[in-house]
Parts: sequence; structure tokens; C-alpha cells
Amino acid sequence: MTRGLAILLLLAALAAPAAAQGPVDPPALLRAWAEAYATNDGPRAAALYTEDARLWGSVSREQTVGHAAIARYFGRARPGAAQIAVRFGEHGLRLLSADVAVASGHYTFLRRNAEGVESEEPSRFSMTMLRGADGAWRIADHHSSRLPRER
Repeated sequence: MTRGLAILLLLAALAAPAAAQGPVDPPALLRAWAEAYATNDGPRAAALYTEDARLWGSVSREQTVGHAAIARYFGRARPGAAQIAVRFGEHGLRLLSADVAVASGHYTFLRRNAEGVESEEPSRFSMTMLRGADGAWRIADHHSSRLPRER
């Protein structure tokens, strides 16, 4: 390779925009979150949140703040659950600006135990998502709570 070509390739690499290190749009972030939740891999789930994110989990009495705490929250063992998943139901997604989106609605947590018995926990959620300098979307605030029983 000639020196001139090497310099041109280096300049092109420096001028290229940084590739997103995460989901590139809010719907992709919701899908990535559901996939990460199903793995029970705390660090994988936490990577979808901003460094200072706040989570009100449906099984927590207090807010979970920051990557390390969120990784612990999503990586904990779920007693009796051999398989877990989440299924989004009716929900809306609003793009408030080029870098801020809010999703809210219903989702259902699904669990299957070792004997194959399934259970469901209908829940509601809201997520505020921000686009970072790298172009990737991450969750900055997440609230989840079980759906109240009908009266």
C-alpha cells in the first residue's frame, strides 16, 4: 500500500461517524430490552440503560439506580422459574425530540417452571429513552408495576 493511500484511509476512518454501540431507534431498544430480559443476564440488560438510569422495578420496593444496581436487579435468580420472557401488549411510543422518546403501555411477564407450568404477570410500564452521542438509544428512566386486578 502506498503512503498516500494509507493516509487517505486513515483520514476517512477519522471522518466517519462513530458506529452506534446499541439499538439505533426506540422500537429496536424495546426489542433488545425484551431479549435481554429473557436471558436473565444482568450486565446485558444494564447495557441498555444510561449510566445514571433509574428503574422502578415491579418487584422492588425502592428505585434501582445505575448500571451496577440494574445489572444485579435483572441478573437475580427468579425462584422456581426455568424460563422467563416478556411480551409487549398495547403500548404507545412518542418521539418527543430527535434525542428523547417515551414508551408506555402494557407488557406481560411470562414464566415457565421446570415442570413446564406457565404463569403470567400482566404489568404496565413507561420508559424514557435518550439517544447518546454514539447514536444509540438507551433507557434513562423505567417504571414497571403489576396491573391491578379488576374490581
